[in-house]
Amino acid sequence: MKVAFLTSRYPGKDNPYNHMFVHMRCVEMIKQGYEVSVYVPSKIFNTYVFEGVEVIQMPSKELNKELHQYNVLYLHLLNIYPFTKENGWPIYKYILKNNLSFVMYIHGNDVQKYGSRMFEFRFNHTELLKWVKRDTITIPRIKRFVTKTKKKSNVAFIFPSVWMKEDMEHNLQLKVENNFHIIPNGINTKLLSFHKLYKNRYKLVTLRPLSSKKYAVDIAIDIMKYLPEKYTLEIFGKGQYEKSYRDLIKANGLKERVNIKNNFIERSELNNFFTQYGIMLAPTRMDAQGVSMCEAMSSGLLTVSSDNTAIPEFITHLENGIIGKEPKKIAEEIIRVVNNEERYNQIVLKGRESMEAIDINKTVSKELEVLKKVSSING
Repeated sequence: MKVAFLTSRYPGKDNPYNHMFVHMRCVEMIKQGYEVSVYVPSKIFNTYVFEGVEVIQMPSKELNKELHQYNVLYLHLLNIYPFTKENGWPIYKYILKNNLSFVMYIHGNDVQKYGSRMFEFRFNHTELLKWVKRDTITIPRIKRFVTKTKKKSNVAFIFPSVWMKEDMEHNLQLKVENNFHIIPNGINTKLLSFHKLYKNRYKLVTLRPLSSKKYAVDIAIDIMKYLPEKYTLEIFGKGQYEKSYRDLIKANGLKERVNIKNNFIERSELNNFFTQYGIMLAPTRMDAQGVSMCEAMSSGLLTVSSDNTAIPEFITHLENGIIGKEPKKIAEEIIRVVNNEERYNQIVLKGRESMEAIDINKTVSKELEVLKKVSSING
């Protein structure tokens, strides 16, 4: 079976983080013996190989000519950029016109109206234009695409969580009753091996882009207000909110205990990196899964997040992690668990076991079964 991934971005030498969740799937599918190519709509014509995966960049209308040579297409965040050569909409239209077999993995950015993330809104001209574009161009087109294909036998939709499915249905005002599957983003539990980290129980870490309020770094800082002075937090990330977070740290008198490190961690370094900490602090305002949270659970950190959106599908409170709604109560639960070594160890071990259940080998195998099913049907 030949699979073509269609995505708006892909990792390369200069941008190793671009849609890494897509790359991980490609690598695993190749390991499992399948032919995989990646197509990225682009202004330029270019081909490169990244960690064994062939990546082809070309204008979307030219890209369409390549699609018939594949048994199935796999769509991952193929974005709509009107009036550009990177626009995914000509590809969506071509798939419709030619009744091509495809699987669409639904991410929040594919299907959410602007109003779903009002916590991001800033009162300026650019933000208003984003709102208009998303709600009057992007969402109506995605709704049209899903409506016209959701009952076809050579089509399937995959969601990382039940919440993501229900959220898409709410945003698009439609129901997907058949041809859908719930398969989380896979976690590389071989790369992220389990460590006993109780000795680091007072050292917290947050790995977050500082470019979106969705990732709730301000809430992580707020939680630190309620933890004793022996607890420290290191925040790794870059983005436009860095200054405001630094100001928040200073305003709360946390400069000695909370530190922002303006960089990301390479995936190859993650395993050793996690061994320096005992707790992963990963609150969120919205998440369809929480991949970095899951990676920390795989590595043996006591993982803390928010009781909202899809998080309860991955963390059961005090069973394989900690979730809560209020910073003070979350801090109290952290203290309670940390003060009981046996309980800490039980929770982190359950966290690791729950991640082994969604190891990337298993999730990609499930995705391949879906791809095979639709590829075996000729139009």
